[in-house]
Amino acid sequence: MGKELHANDAMSAIMEPMDFTSSSSPVEMCDLKDAMESELKHDEPPMSSISMQADVDVHKSTKKHQSFLLLDDQERLSVPSAEAFAKHLKCPRNTNIKVVSIFGNTGDGKSHTMNHTFFGGADVFKTSPEQSSCTMGVWAALQADLGILCLDTEGMLGIKVEEHQRTRMLLKVLAISDIVIYRTRSERLHNDMFRFLGNASHAFTRHFSEALQALNLPGPPSSLGPAIIIFHETCNTIPLRATVDTSPEDILRQTFGQLSMTLDAFSSLKYVGIQTTKPPTSYDSLRTAVNFEVNNTTVRSARQPSVVYQALHALNAKFSGTINEKPINPFLEQYFACTAQCGSCEQRCERSMGHTSDHKTSNRCQYQHQFANKVFLCRQCLNNGREVIVNITTQSQTESSWLGLAKYAWSGSVIECRNCGEIYRSRQYWYGNKSPEDYAVKSEIVHVWQGSEHGMQNQTYSAQMLLDGVSYLAETVSNLSAQPSKAITDWATDKIAPDYWVPNAQIIHCHNCNENFEMSKLPKHHCRRCGKGFCSACSNYEMPVPERGWTEPVRVCKSCKDELVKLEKAETNQRESSPVVGGYCGPINDANIRARRVGEAVISTLSSVASVLEYPKDFIKDSARPSYWVSDAEAKSCAICNMVFGSIEKLSLSGGSNESGGSSSSSPARSAALLDRDRRRHHCRSCGSGVCNNCSRGRRPVPNRGWTGDVRVCNNCINLAD
Repeated sequence: MGKELHANDAMSAIMEPMDFTSSSSPVEMCDLKDAMESELKHDEPPMSSISMQADVDVHKSTKKHQSFLLLDDQERLSVPSAEAFAKHLKCPRNTNIKVVSIFGNTGDGKSHTMNHTFFGGADVFKTSPEQSSCTMGVWAALQADLGILCLDTEGMLGIKVEEHQRTRMLLKVLAISDIVIYRTRSERLHNDMFRFLGNASHAFTRHFSEALQALNLPGPPSSLGPAIIIFHETCNTIPLRATVDTSPEDILRQTFGQLSMTLDAFSSLKYVGIQTTKPPTSYDSLRTAVNFEVNNTTVRSARQPSVVYQALHALNAKFSGTINEKPINPFLEQYFACTAQCGSCEQRCERSMGHTSDHKTSNRCQYQHQFANKVFLCRQCLNNGREVIVNITTQSQTESSWLGLAKYAWSGSVIECRNCGEIYRSRQYWYGNKSPEDYAVKSEIVHVWQGSEHGMQNQTYSAQMLLDGVSYLAETVSNLSAQPSKAITDWATDKIAPDYWVPNAQIIHCHNCNENFEMSKLPKHHCRRCGKGFCSACSNYEMPVPERGWTEPVRVCKSCKDELVKLEKAETNQRESSPVVGGYCGPINDANIRARRVGEAVISTLSSVASVLEYPKDFIKDSARPSYWVSDAEAKSCAICNMVFGSIEKLSLSGGSNESGGSSSSSPARSAALLDRDRRRHHCRSCGSGVCNNCSRGRRPVPNRGWTGDVRVCNNCINLAD
């Protein structure tokens, strides 16, 4: 029998557990024992640090080293306490140990590797030649001579329903380990190894590290994971080898990088590759790598068994519970299903590629205002077995634009059905108006498939279209009259200004803050007391100036305001001859003052046309806007260039011209450059975002939104196909 065993594959003989209580003859048992001892002596010579001389006798070694179940296949701890854990290990509580665990796919010989690396080939961890997995859960055994707690884990890729639960259990064991051996017998490294180790690094960094640090346990730093040793055994291919410029570890890190994975959580990475063309397997290089990491205490030091147990118990209690184990078949979804995707809920179409019918999915969609994917069905028609989509509009189809707009301002929006006529008015009564969904319509959230119009082809924003026309008229009048009216205003201002006012043509900078009016485009203002030119921020005060003929509160600068306050406190009777900042006031010229008062009324009339046109637009613009438009309260800056919306004067007062997020004390030139822009808010008719004029100069129809003519479109949507 010994000759037959020696002639066959030695590896299979070593992995097969032997029953020494069988009915074999003593001679055969002696031959078998001699053959096994001969193979062990030939395979594993003793080392200085990891010596197996005391464990050559397999039968005696099995009795000396016994493994026990630590975690079952349902992630349940089989050891109730840290004291029981030390008792199972048969070691004192103050013993310092390092944890070495092994991972790999089922059938790759993990248990066999642990037995021959640490226990001289003894069957401490169960091995089996059967197809079913012999290791379920996590088993533990102590190598007392080396101070190593060995953990044998359940193999991956084995047939199991709770596959995700098994992966979570393995990751928790990896998190408490000091040294991790990944065992593989693949001729070439598989993607599953990189995926498992990459996910383990991510899980440790994001979840396990924080949980371990919260325990405040003594031992190695909880922010750094274990050392990784990849033990790669091949038969027909050559393992990774070092070159002049690249090591095997560098090749592995490059592969992890190509797969968008990192190993940042692990303290080190070591590759051990051997080629076994003829059994048995040599574990010398693996022992050397393990021995180096065991003796290396610069990163991770040994711990007491109670610390190891507490860490595992804490992770197992924190990360537990049911995992959705529903199998996912990627082939139908990725290779054969339609590639169309809903823009709102991101669900894919369930029909096959190339189908000619409408897209379909069994999952419900979610509403998003930018897609306007909420449609209304006439409830009366629905009760009669017909699905008729109706829309909320601002006017009836039989009404003209101006009549519909006036009726909308009085009675609100309207819903019309092509079969039932008008079925809803939002302000039909003075009070107590109901929602249309209470009695008139039924709402449905529909999917937004690419190229489909999901019921919006009949939407007509008539009120907004009318407002666009009003806006166009106002902008045209304003743009055509902007420069002439400004020139006329400046000329008229100088002609009717009091004698002590500095002419507008001579005012280049603010007298107080030195702001450049020509660069910033800020309006010029005159102090009614000293007559100097100021910006709005530096002359934002009002007080009577009787010595100049202004008996009502008028605009004054800060210096004059302070001076007037002092004069009021002193109750002087000589205000007509009091000195004025910047020069002597001089006598009052009632003619000049009267001309200025009348002139202010005349000048304000020059720019009143556009303002008048703005009133009806501002009155109804909020209620007339489509639902997918971003509201003014949310659109405070341009969605493309981030320019803050608002008037130049308001932004100057509030410091809003600084769009970079810095302080408002920027240089006048920079402030002027930022303010010298059109800061009015506009809306893109395609996406509904708030944009500035410079970022929305394009014009084109948007039929899927109901805009059949050329309307304003932002730069991001100008080239998009609807």
